[in-house]
Amino acid sequence: MFSLSKRTEYGLMALVYLSELKEDHWANVAEIAKASEIPKELLAKVLSKLAKAGLASSYPGPTGGFRLAKPASSMSLAEILNILDRRPGLVNCYTEHNQCNRQKTCTIRTPLARIHQKVAKVLEDTSLTDILMKQVV
Repeated sequence: MFSLSKRTEYGLMALVYLSELKEDHWANVAEIAKASEIPKELLAKVLSKLAKAGLASSYPGPTGGFRLAKPASSMSLAEILNILDRRPGLVNCYTEHNQCNRQKTCTIRTPLARIHQKVAKVLEDTSLTDILMKQVV
């Protein structure tokens, strides 16, 4: 079954937290970790990746922290997953490495390609704003 890594789950939780901040507030790692019940060490790495990729802004120093760098509506789940997980494929033949020694004889590659494309489209079409709606689809 398709599942998100802890890194991606924590990233999504942090982005949701940041999206709910007042415009002038910067949230530090400890604040986000406590509110979301996420380990601080892993959260710091996740936030650093999100900031490096341009989804979060960081402000250094004792009064610094993080906030969204762009609107939640412009962040797709596919973008977030690719930044934090780097494994967008359902099976290994659809990851960025595409290293499979059975490509010529594989009987599931083509059917899984259709599923992979549908999942990729859903991830691309789902924004952080959709997650903020807190509704189960």
